[in-house]
Amino acid sequence: MSIVRVDQIVPQPWPNGGGSTRELLCADDGSWRVSLADISAAGPFSSFPGRARLLTVVEGPVLALVVDGVETLVEPRRPFAFDGGAQVSASIPEGPIRALNVIVDPTVVQPFVTVLELGRSTAWAIAEDQAAFVLQGTAHTQGADAPTYSLIGGPAEVAGRCTLAVITVERIDRSS
Repeated sequence: MSIVRVDQIVPQPWPNGGGSTRELLCADDGSWRVSLADISAAGPFSSFPGRARLLTVVEGPVLALVVDGVETLVEPRRPFAFDGGAQVSASIPEGPIRALNVIVDPTVVQPFVTVLELGRSTAWAIAEDQAAFVLQGTAHTQGADAPTYSLIGGPAEVAGRCTLAVITVERIDRSS
């Protein structure tokens, strides 16, 4: 179990100046990474050929994306998947946003993000291939508190009145 607090990670600016990114967690073999992006201006997204992306708006009203010529509005807390090598441009019609990004090698892992609320007496088990990003409230895990915008890496049990984005990076079984 590990807790990563976003405010303790130095943001890295995007080359186009439209935002910045904080890398929260990544696989030792480079097959996936989880990051938090602050998008403050319209512009292109970085390209990740050979990768798949799963983006979830975690703060702000809406993100407008054009992915390979197709327009999409990404609403808060609704994960949106797209090809990492696609040509993507973004606009923020109602103001800056924050987005949780899961970028994976789709030949090795399949990503999932599920947003859920925990009640006062609810506990949620986070498996080894999962992490929980605290969207609202404070999560409690194994004697430690994880405030809003903390990432809890599994395995762990999470409790407390909070809203989580549970990230799963499921390894693809190639044995069959």
